[in-house]
Amino acid sequence: MITRRSPFKIQLAVIHALMAREMLTRFGAFRLGYAWALLEPLLQILFFSLMYAFGSRTMVGGLAIPVFLATGIAPFMYFRKVISQCLSAVSANQNLFLFRQVRIFDAYLVRFLLEMMITFVVLVLLIGGSAWLGFEVRLVSSLVFLQAYLLLSFFAFGLGLTFGVLNSLYPEMGKLIPVILQPLMFISATFFTINDMPASVQNILLWNPLIHAFELMRSAFSSGYNTSLVSFEYLGLCTLIATTLGMLMYRANWRKMLQK
Repeated sequence: MITRRSPFKIQLAVIHALMAREMLTRFGAFRLGYAWALLEPLLQILFFSLMYAFGSRTMVGGLAIPVFLATGIAPFMYFRKVISQCLSAVSANQNLFLFRQVRIFDAYLVRFLLEMMITFVVLVLLIGGSAWLGFEVRLVSSLVFLQAYLLLSFFAFGLGLTFGVLNSLYPEMGKLIPVILQPLMFISATFFTINDMPASVQNILLWNPLIHAFELMRSAFSSGYNTSLVSFEYLGLCTLIATTLGMLMYRANWRKMLQK
């Protein structure tokens, strides 16, 4: 007697298989593959920590410098990585779409979930490592941290899905988008706080939802961290717009993407 699997179990099997393939493809050939996910943000944190050391500054908003930088640099690299992975999700899995159980959306979803899990572990290791080295680390609100992290995640996924669809239809986008993302690091409060900026600069930079995400994540580790300029409402609105746009773009174009 043949037992038929439910659509949900089939979907789980597809995601599991794609996840295993993705991990093997990205990390299987490199012994330092997993370690690099930690080393890349760690090197940047060390660099900017030295910059703060030259300025004789050891705390920002009640946060030790390594913790302050970890909650800005690592999340930004995560945001950029999600978009980068979504740009190549279709081309890297083109042959798998011959199987009717595998949908294009699965390729996007798996890459997003993998990055989300890896970055969460990296953040825990960076912050835990800071505590182990003797820096003051105090988690004030795990709920605030998780809420900001999840909103950042879905914001990145929404943009990644949008750009991924555009790149699949118009390959020139794949060259333009990374160029745009590169300077974004310097205006997203990755290594500075929006509270230190002049009011005229704040009014411009606060349109960037990444600043809201990073500053809110930092507030989870300091009860005195100033979050008067940022809000979950604005970050949530940007996330809703980005995910809705991404889903609509995918819904309208997935058949065209299969024909490419």
